[in-house]
Amino acid sequence: MLRFLEYENNPILVPEYPWEGKSVYLYGSVINLGDKLRMYYQSYVDGIGFFVCLAESEDGINWEKPLFRSLKESIPKLYPTVEVNGKVQDFYRKTKNLECMSNAVSDYHIPSVLYSSKDEYPYKLFGYSSKGYCVAFSKDGLHFEEYRGNPVISIKKYPNRKTKKVWFSDVAPVFYDTKKKIYRAMVKTYKIDSEGRTRRCVGMSTSRDFVNWTRPKTIWVPSKAEDKLAQQKGFKWADFYSLCPFNWKEYYLGFLRVFFIEREIPNGTHYGKIEVYLAYSKDCIHWERISDKPLISVEGWKSGTTSTANQPVRVNGRLALYFSGANFPHGFDEENTIDGKYRIAIGLGWLEEN
Repeated sequence: MLRFLEYENNPILVPEYPWEGKSVYLYGSVINLGDKLRMYYQSYVDGIGFFVCLAESEDGINWEKPLFRSLKESIPKLYPTVEVNGKVQDFYRKTKNLECMSNAVSDYHIPSVLYSSKDEYPYKLFGYSSKGYCVAFSKDGLHFEEYRGNPVISIKKYPNRKTKKVWFSDVAPVFYDTKKKIYRAMVKTYKIDSEGRTRRCVGMSTSRDFVNWTRPKTIWVPSKAEDKLAQQKGFKWADFYSLCPFNWKEYYLGFLRVFFIEREIPNGTHYGKIEVYLAYSKDCIHWERISDKPLISVEGWKSGTTSTANQPVRVNGRLALYFSGANFPHGFDEENTIDGKYRIAIGLGWLEEN
């Protein structure tokens, strides 16, 4: 299997501009175009919303953020995650105005960008919005045109009568399965367990053309093994926050984000810690977690949560994995910074066979 070797000078990408706020992170994608790499990462500004941003690099370590798009934002956009007593809980504490040049390509949330030089529109973007999952296309990777038939997957709601909450699917990493020649969106789904708790699960939708998608179906539910691991770490239970699969030899590997939960917030989501684990599958449907040890260490600037790009990428002959980390837990709703400068940043590591 694979082991992870972290770059010693992480993080390599931190917030710098007004539209990045204090957060730059992956969810997102890194693409090797041959002469350069492109990173499509996420930023967040309280009072405005989320942006898909672009950075470029020749060596995979030093990144630049080209400013090519004028932003003029003043109306916060809603990205529903949970509804409590009929009211969708949003992310915002205050409204801001934003007007500047930027490197933003979209205002989708939790994006995946796929690239194929053979297509008329080589860049394909899949992301989340208040309508559900939407797609957009681009010839240059800078300017994306939304598909007129959006959303390609309508917003998915999962009510829990016991807690009087409605949970929304949001996270859905996408990859192209070269073995089966289809696109797979690993859509977050939910199940209510015997104790009445809403549990995050791994779901999947597939498409052959990127615009017509099957109805998402749950394929992996957290088990007693994950709950036991959570309790060993001092938490109550564990959910599957997301899964990022990729083709590896004749089978599949995936980056599984396990959410170790301490408690449910009455007027919001859950409070806890998220770690990345390596997972294995023969068919991309039946999965198993390989180890009880997280793939990426959870300490220092990434001691609270970690997430990865939707795919690893070859850089100078090595398999690189770009990831993000935060020093605060999921559900944390107070101002907190790393060294007084940023809350979430992006790092680099390499995957090597044991």
